[in-house]
Amino acid sequence: MNSRFILLLTVALTLVGCATAPQLKGSPGLLNFLAEGTTTRTEVITTLGEPSGRFESEKILTYRLGFEPRNSGYFIVEREATANGWPTWTAAKFSLVLVFDDHDVLRKRSLVKVNE
Repeated sequence: MNSRFILLLTVALTLVGCATAPQLKGSPGLLNFLAEGTTTRTEVITTLGEPSGRFESEKILTYRLGFEPRNSGYFIVEREATANGWPTWTAAKFSLVLVFDDHDVLRKRSLVKVNE
């Protein structure tokens, strides 16, 4: 009976340890593919998904990004809204702004801090 209890306790502690292991959201290399003069709008949308904002006939795309300090990684934050429909930025730490030319090639990118 005593060995059965020790085995059960060992298994339980192992499972608790696995269940509480922190999951890192961010990817340190998420934005590494962005190269001004090379990356296309299609590549951006394929890699990052649908943007949170589109401006100037889609010449400018924006993405809301979170940041995981434990691995210095970025992750996409889905667009959220308050009850009255206004967008909020509570989960986002950065706004990624991408500007494309007439041939849908990335011309400029900027990572703007929006929350501390």
